[in-house]
Amino acid sequence: MFTRRRAAALATAVALAAAGTLAAAPGAAADDAGPWPGTEGKILNDGGLVIDPVTGGTSTIPNVGSYATWAPDGSRVLSVSGQISSVLPNGTKKITLPWAQGLRSSAPYEDLTFWNGGSYVVFASGGQLAYGPSDASWAPGPLLPANLEPATVCDSGPSVNVKGLVAFERRTGNCSSATGVYVYDGAARTVKLVLADAEQPAWSPDGTKLAFVRKDTDGNPQIFTAKADGTDVRQLTTGPRRFASPSWSPTGKRIIFDAHTSPNSDDVHTVEYADTTTGELTPVTDAAQGTSVGNPSWQPLRKNSTGRVWGANAYLTATASSRWTWNTLGHSEPGLANAKSAVLVNQDDPAYAVTAPALAGRKEGPVLMTQKTGLSSTTKNELKRILAPGKPVYLTGSTSVLDNTVASQVKALGYVPVRLTGADRYATSVMVSKTITSAPKYVFLAGGTEYRAALSAAAAAGSDGSASAAGIVLTNGNKLTASVQAYLNSLNPDKTMIIPVGAAARYALTHTSYSRWPSTYSYYPISGTTDGSLSVAIAMFWWTAPNMTGLAYSGAWRDGVSGAAAMNVYGPLLWSSSATTLSPEVNNYLLREAASVNIMVGFGGTGSLAQAELNTAGTSMSAGSAYYTYHPYYNGLVPTTTSSRTLSAGTTGSAPAAPRAERIAAQPNLTPLKTLHHQ
Repeated sequence: MFTRRRAAALATAVALAAAGTLAAAPGAAADDAGPWPGTEGKILNDGGLVIDPVTGGTSTIPNVGSYATWAPDGSRVLSVSGQISSVLPNGTKKITLPWAQGLRSSAPYEDLTFWNGGSYVVFASGGQLAYGPSDASWAPGPLLPANLEPATVCDSGPSVNVKGLVAFERRTGNCSSATGVYVYDGAARTVKLVLADAEQPAWSPDGTKLAFVRKDTDGNPQIFTAKADGTDVRQLTTGPRRFASPSWSPTGKRIIFDAHTSPNSDDVHTVEYADTTTGELTPVTDAAQGTSVGNPSWQPLRKNSTGRVWGANAYLTATASSRWTWNTLGHSEPGLANAKSAVLVNQDDPAYAVTAPALAGRKEGPVLMTQKTGLSSTTKNELKRILAPGKPVYLTGSTSVLDNTVASQVKALGYVPVRLTGADRYATSVMVSKTITSAPKYVFLAGGTEYRAALSAAAAAGSDGSASAAGIVLTNGNKLTASVQAYLNSLNPDKTMIIPVGAAARYALTHTSYSRWPSTYSYYPISGTTDGSLSVAIAMFWWTAPNMTGLAYSGAWRDGVSGAAAMNVYGPLLWSSSATTLSPEVNNYLLREAASVNIMVGFGGTGSLAQAELNTAGTSMSAGSAYYTYHPYYNGLVPTTTSSRTLSAGTTGSAPAAPRAERIAAQPNLTPLKTLHHQ
């Protein structure tokens, strides 16, 4: 069963390259509705030929080339036809990765595999291993540090496991010596030989075993298995035939491979699989199909998750989001975090609430709502539940927004009230940004009355948690107030990336003079014609192939505050412009990111987000409508009785707790957005 909001990544990546650092993720618990094991789907071959192992029927997926392989949840197919690309199982929604950069040769790409729960792609090119994001958000580059992959070796055949380890075959001695299987540990920065005289490694689904190819005493390549450390070697196939390209089934009970009768032109080539316990061989294809099959892989059908976090009203959804995210004092629940602060906002005034999620992310705490004149009993109880005495509680806005009674009550609870205020919402946003960091690397600029743009930007700004170095300040329509202008003028645009969100913010930035800025400066505008498209643009700019996304209705700002505060260290906040139908921009984003996104959480009740929207999201990010489960969190709590995907808000039901995505450092794709402006 899933642990509550635990990482659902199917493998783990660790520190890799200058493009960004990935946080280590724990392995996922075994469950039929989760990562391991999976259900066995169809068998994919190069060129897109798909075989149903039950019926023997065949079909072809368009736009599939060589080295074809499935995404970890079976939702996309990766292959190479010149460049690397992926498509949905019906051949549509093609994504093409940019050409790799920094490799020592321009050799063709080969031996593709997904990594880190589908977020990344690992492949070989010219004897060198490379990796890049599966959503094409930046160009792939070398995987191994130069000292671990010198030019005197040739590496190929990468395979990854749930711990993020990469097994591959290596030839040494200027690529002429015998092959061995090595394992790269990114966390330890080591490469270790685990199997001599071996090639074509393939990790088992649980990451404990390797299948590989080794010649027998007659010189025929056979399929073997071994433990992850190279011990307990066992031969799976025997006889005069030759075998290649092993790949495990999603259950780990079978290994599928190419079977050849000869290395010559008279070869009869089929696809077969062996039972890992008995060694019994079962043909998947006949000789007539043999000319069109090869490099087989078994579709893993694993269930992704949708969820809903909500309270009895919009104010209480903020409390529900806090309960969904933060531990109770003195207790530690898998997937939850320990709060180190809290941020209070006026439950009836979005003007001073929209930047709060950025602050909450940086200070590691929830955003809670209360009345202007005092702490609500629910908010008071939630503070006592999550926060130790002596911790700071930030009040956003002046006494006209949250009066002194609120501060006094916070102090009476044993906390340290910290009021962040300026003359207006714009000056207050400057105070919030300065509290986040005195040396921002990024500053978002969003309209003070455009809460949807501001909240999606605030979720991004707080996404690195205590390491966040991004602020967000507000514009007065298409103008900057004196306080915001002075703040921006104090920054160096060569060191701080200025990111206006939306046309009005862009106009405000570029139609203001800055005495301390150079005559020509760079900025990074994000644009969109709808709330949904703007939130998607922020998501694609800031997050590389995330595992998790949040969703709120664009007509419900309180739900957006709750969602941004709960999501900001895990993934983007997206907006649906309808309360009944998922916005097409959001749906297209989920289809694009299907290889990596395995969790979508909506914030607010069915009056804000219809269940049909979450159902659409679940289908789009999965291998189909049967491969996601719905998890309701009324008041942010795990239910105790059974639910289904059609369970509506307010219905109690049982569901295993949904997984939580892993925190991944922001990797904004600056290059496509970089724009020069002349003052």
